Amino acid sequence: MQSTAVEDTDPNGPPVSPARAFWAAWSGWMLDGFDSGLYIFVLVPALIDLLHGSGLEATKGNIAQYGGYLFSIFMLGWACSMFWGWLADRIGRVKVMCLTILFYSFATALCGVAWSLTSFAVFRFLSGFGIGGEWAAGTPMLQESVPEKMRIRLASWLHTATPIGGLLAVGASFLVPLVGWRGVFFLGVLPALLTVWLRQSVPEPKMWKKAAPDTVHTGIGAMFRGPQARTTWAAASMMACIIFGLWSCTFWAPTLIVSRLTASGVPMAAAQRTASFSGLMLNGGTLLACGLMPWIATLIGPRRRAATIFFLGSLISVFAAYVVAGEILNSVTLFIWLLPPLGFFTNGVFALFTLWLPELFPTAQRSFGAGFAFSLGRILGAVGPTLVGGLVALTGSYPWAIAAVSVIYLLGLPAIALAPETAGKALPA
Repeated sequence: MQSTAVEDTDPNGPPVSPARAFWAAWSGWMLDGFDSGLYIFVLVPALIDLLHGSGLEATKGNIAQYGGYLFSIFMLGWACSMFWGWLADRIGRVKVMCLTILFYSFATALCGVAWSLTSFAVFRFLSGFGIGGEWAAGTPMLQESVPEKMRIRLASWLHTATPIGGLLAVGASFLVPLVGWRGVFFLGVLPALLTVWLRQSVPEPKMWKKAAPDTVHTGIGAMFRGPQARTTWAAASMMACIIFGLWSCTFWAPTLIVSRLTASGVPMAAAQRTASFSGLMLNGGTLLACGLMPWIATLIGPRRRAATIFFLGSLISVFAAYVVAGEILNSVTLFIWLLPPLGFFTNGVFALFTLWLPELFPTAQRSFGAGFAFSLGRILGAVGPTLVGGLVALTGSYPWAIAAVSVIYLLGLPAIALAPETAGKALPA
């Protein structure tokens, strides 16, 4: 990666190195993915303790249902994080990145001291509120800090941070037998150390500094008037579909593996190790999609065409993994081997939107616009895990419940058609 500074005639402040801007945004998003991913792999042991502590039986149905409730609460906290995007447009991208990282780090660590389902739910809400804001500040910071000729490549690669963070969460999950699920959550405080480097090494983008006075005059209402309103709602609808699909479909993969293996007589510890391996497969597929996204976006051309391919690929991969392998053939082994394409489409699509969303909004409203689309999408996404958990409790089948909600990808196609096409255009000022 080149490290030449962005050309800028503004003499105030140091030039921004593209490499430094990339790694700052990447590190924050990677640690975001790490904190988010911890919950997936400690769900079963954590809920066994918390359900027993609350006087409830730790049945498969209760674990599925309460696990869905708790993840939905996390997603609602994430949805409320559109506040951070508004703040980043006004006080700066780097400042808000630091605030969100500190917030979600300590909120995640607090999950390790939860004494009941209620306290755990509160801490998960706070974790989501902090985690959701990092993207709204970091993604615009990167795109505004690098030369146009490098922007597509670096913006596409930014989402590689999520599977790397997920892989770190997989590694942390292997510590559960040693430190318990509470100890794993205590690791969530580590991202706070990143803020020290960010404040000392990464300046605010000059593109934002030039546009910052405009935020005083435009306000939030401009996002919902005229042609911009169509863009705002189309972006939010697309994000709602991919977030709902991702967390409804991939969230349950480790739980499905653990429940199937333990039901067949495999000890919990061995089942947990196999479930952790599933995380490697999912994140490996996601990492491949993110790494290839600059070329995918270039070869396919229009952003809308690429999004359509990923939406349809997500639907097909869900049915192949859950219905064919998980239900019809009842093969845990085949299910695990189908997880890479599932991760490629359902999670890899976010690399496209890391590139596309900031292109849809002007600089003075970029963090709020992109953050609003992402956060409002999480409101619908928050319904997904709870809906799946309820369907599992009702039907007793993870695969069919997940397949039923995956039709959200078809409902998202009209939103893609309404979104502006930005391929081949420079980032708007």
